[in-house]
Amino acid sequence: MYAGHLAFGLAIKAKEPRVPTWAALLGVGLLDLLFGPFVLLGIERVSMTPGVAPGFSLDSIDWSHSLAMSLVWAGLFGAAFARRGRAVAMVLGFSVFSHFLLDLPMHPPDLALWPGSSIHLGFGLWKSMPIGYWWVELWTIALCCAYYWVRAKRVGTFGGRPGWACTTLVVLHVFNSPWLKSSH
Repeated sequence: MYAGHLAFGLAIKAKEPRVPTWAALLGVGLLDLLFGPFVLLGIERVSMTPGVAPGFSLDSIDWSHSLAMSLVWAGLFGAAFARRGRAVAMVLGFSVFSHFLLDLPMHPPDLALWPGSSIHLGFGLWKSMPIGYWWVELWTIALCCAYYWVRAKRVGTFGGRPGWACTTLVVLHVFNSPWLKSSH
């Protein structure tokens, strides 16, 4: 869902042009940026599953991706932008929480309510629709990019090249397609 998260970041920028673009894009990806070091430090665990979509199993992602921690990270990220005003801070906090909301339909039930919770959420499109999930994400990207493009043209204070931004996300998504992934 990487390109989908980034497309949602562009939509957030379009909704609130005072939000720095870099901050919106960082916010929507923050949970994944935390996940990497957490795995390296042994706080979270992942296993590779070659040939089984999406190619890995997220064995424990409670500290980066649980519902409660998503809200904690969102609050901390939003608070870091408090000097830019309440609206900007709230929107940037939501950018972080949007990651959880966008992951919910894709992930199998591996999104805990809080670290160590026995209750996990996720609708599992990665597994129930091994190729179809890609199309769902493409529609998400298309809708977010369309919103960004229209607002960039209408508002005119941001997004001087919305075509390039949107094309980049579509290309990134194509390179992440199930047809281009190695079957080794």
